[in-house]
Amino acid sequence: MGLPRIRVSWLWLREYWWRLWLGERVKLLAGLAGLAVVASGLALLGVVLGLAEVVWSAAAFFGLTALVLVKGRWQRLQRNETFVFPLDDHPRVAAVIADAMRAAGFDSTPEVRLTALTTIAALEKLNGKVQFQLGLPMLIGMSERDLHTVLVRELLVVKRWRRLERWAVFLFLYRQEKWLEEACQPLRQALWAEARSVVGAERLRAASRAEVYVQSALSWYLARYVSPFAHLGGARDLYDGFRWKIQHDGLLGRIRPLPDGSVDCRDLFGEEPWGAAELPDGMGLRMDDRLERRLAQEVSRRLLDDPAGQSYRLGERPAAAWAGVMEGERATLIEAVSQLHGRPATSSDVLALAVAGRIGELDWWHRDYPCPHPSRDVCALIPLFDVALRRKGYVHEHPFAQRVLAGPLGDRVDVVELAAAAGRGEPYGILLGVPMTGRDPDEDAIRLAAESLAQGDATGWFERLYAESATGDAIVPWDSRSPHFLLPGWVAPGRGRALVVGAGLGDDAEFVAGLGYETVAFDVSESAVRLAQERFPGSTVRYEVADLLDPPPEWRRAFDLVVEVMTVQALPEPLHAQAIAGVAEFVGPGGTLLVIASGREEGGPVFAPPWPLTPSEIEAFAADGLETVQVEDLRDGERHRWRAAFRRLP
Repeated sequence: MGLPRIRVSWLWLREYWWRLWLGERVKLLAGLAGLAVVASGLALLGVVLGLAEVVWSAAAFFGLTALVLVKGRWQRLQRNETFVFPLDDHPRVAAVIADAMRAAGFDSTPEVRLTALTTIAALEKLNGKVQFQLGLPMLIGMSERDLHTVLVRELLVVKRWRRLERWAVFLFLYRQEKWLEEACQPLRQALWAEARSVVGAERLRAASRAEVYVQSALSWYLARYVSPFAHLGGARDLYDGFRWKIQHDGLLGRIRPLPDGSVDCRDLFGEEPWGAAELPDGMGLRMDDRLERRLAQEVSRRLLDDPAGQSYRLGERPAAAWAGVMEGERATLIEAVSQLHGRPATSSDVLALAVAGRIGELDWWHRDYPCPHPSRDVCALIPLFDVALRRKGYVHEHPFAQRVLAGPLGDRVDVVELAAAAGRGEPYGILLGVPMTGRDPDEDAIRLAAESLAQGDATGWFERLYAESATGDAIVPWDSRSPHFLLPGWVAPGRGRALVVGAGLGDDAEFVAGLGYETVAFDVSESAVRLAQERFPGSTVRYEVADLLDPPPEWRRAFDLVVEVMTVQALPEPLHAQAIAGVAEFVGPGGTLLVIASGREEGGPVFAPPWPLTPSEIEAFAADGLETVQVEDLRDGERHRWRAAFRRLP
């Protein structure tokens, strides 16, 4: 099929008629001239009529209208702005360009302009001179070899295609219309065949792959890091962040381009061109700070029509700002799931869709972006885990590596790996349904535990937590002002001596005493014991201060009933074995031990405190004469709990 010249010309006029009118500078001058004529006419009329107010009104009209016109036209002038490329400062790039010109059969010196995004193009100006437009991101992410190859390909476009043919191919890539594809395919096939003959098929394939991967990487980087703050203006370290992601975070090796990448040459190679070949390191090119700031401002103009015009640094955005971004993504995702289900959705609904591989059904903004994550299901789960972890005090270790979060207790979590495991149906060990507003009840416990453990004190934080709760400066997360809900209906009335381990504010102890037991309740925190006594004046429970890791010797095998509710798990993992043995030692001959604890799988993730108990740790209570009576593995949505009973033989 031949190229339908009239049809292509008409389509170009219809799509880009505004490019064929006068330039923005001429429009600005013409507009100012027109305003001047109108204002002068009004002023002259005022002079003739002897009305000074008309003259002043004409002057004011001209001034205000001119300001509005200049502002609007100036913004249009700055859009799509290009800058002179400082070739003298970058001899490596200059050598690549010169060699590409020779390889493509040109003997002239091109004009080189620098752009803000992922442009690599050779243009023929009206005077016949070649102009290169090079996007700084491509000079950061592409190697010299790949840049040389793509430049040769673009020079062959200038050399072989007439202007109308270039218009036609551009319109096809933009509109993807069938008749344009049929008209342009012979042109494209001939061009790529010549490019293969000049640079070699493998080099062309590798360079085209690198081009798509850098374009995709920048698209994701802008959406994930830059767009949320575009209203602030240009990010001064925008390109520093992109360099870091490529050079230190392996972004090009992890990015997954969309199937319809901007350089689609599968049909031209007759096979899938990308494959799994290793991407070479990019040049990491750097411009002077002033030029990079101007390019960053241009990116801001592209992302937002009317940016603030100021500047900021992405690397200096506070943790709260990044947390807000992820909370916004979480809310958007849950809204998309709500629309899919036709009802209000929860985090569990998102997780169920991900495990079933159905995230692709969502009408969600991220669906149309390339990304570096293993799958779209993982992409959907990341905001859930990110928000849940940040609400527990986790923060990113590096501003451009948001997926790695460090906890208050020094642990590190790769959110992508955690989301991938959850998407495979594996345990993930954290409550995803965190409140989006209000204070996280675990916040104070985590903060105080971190400070206490940093000083080498595993239990001192309990006293600080209860003491600060008495003054309203902290929240005790397990204080429900009632017995643990798994306790009533499980413990039968009885007689004998009972011991409640880690009694806290006394609710469990009072419940046990109400069943008829002579009850002793202890806690390592003096403030907790004092507060329990104040809450239950006249109680029959004997509240004492004691340490589970060093209990009174007279308590050894002295109780008919021992109740351990979520105390061992409040201690760091290295102390679990000692604490479990200590609890078991309280049970007298013929006595019973009841254990309630949060659960996790062996080797499962821990977001402490607490440090939930594994199956082997629950089994460890049955030692030194204790036998297992019952172990219940209770799972309710995202929660995992144990309820177990053990008995010592008489």
